[in-house]
Amino acid sequence: MIGQAAIDQSKWYAKVDPISKLLLIAVFTLASFVISQPLLELPLLAATALLIMFSRKTKGLWAMTAFSLFLIMTMLLIQGLFWPGNHTLALKAGILLFYQEGLTHALLLGCRILVIIFSTCFFIETTTISENAKYLEAAGLSYKQVYVLMSVCYILPEMKQNLQKIQLAQRARGIVPAKSVWSRVEMIVPVLVPLIIKTFQMAINRSISLQLRGYDSPERRKPELKQEYWLGHKAHLALSLICLFLIGGKAWLLVK
Repeated sequence: MIGQAAIDQSKWYAKVDPISKLLLIAVFTLASFVISQPLLELPLLAATALLIMFSRKTKGLWAMTAFSLFLIMTMLLIQGLFWPGNHTLALKAGILLFYQEGLTHALLLGCRILVIIFSTCFFIETTTISENAKYLEAAGLSYKQVYVLMSVCYILPEMKQNLQKIQLAQRARGIVPAKSVWSRVEMIVPVLVPLIIKTFQMAINRSISLQLRGYDSPERRKPELKQEYWLGHKAHLALSLICLFLIGGKAWLLVK
């Protein structure tokens, strides 16, 4: 998987266990989906941004956010033009008509994506892959469940690294980087296809290497934990209750 620098164990975020961080992602994600207005998403965005700002691990944040901006801009374009609920004209750009309802819906989706990215980035930047794997396996998860969970959490930074390698290879072949917005859009497909293929290929190779190392052997010992954490089980209980409350609130809103 992707390489990571060592985490300073004296920092406050190193005292928060990986399960608490994962539950924190779940809390922010569920809260984001309970909210149905873009303006109400701003406090969540601010909370997740402050969380990672206080950890002073912003390098990965900017990279992951920039990598996702194209998706958000695409949603604004498509939803503003073609969302089924469109009926109030917001602006006109040549022959393109953008509607308020579609733009509002796209902004809501964009805010949700950013909340997930910010909270996930805090998890990625403040724990190493080995620490996450050891703690989760010691907590009772099988190595397969740990592998799937880590693959999902680290998919964005891994895709970003693969994208940089593909772009570097294209420059080495003499392909000039696109300058205009339209030329960049035209170059998306030639980059996107090898990016997806390479990411899946790396996932398959990792799975094979884990099997060859005997990670699925019933005789394999679980790793021992040396790091001490704050309020592990109490934090798990509190965050789990908040998750259940948010799920119940969303279900009530849907029924209502």
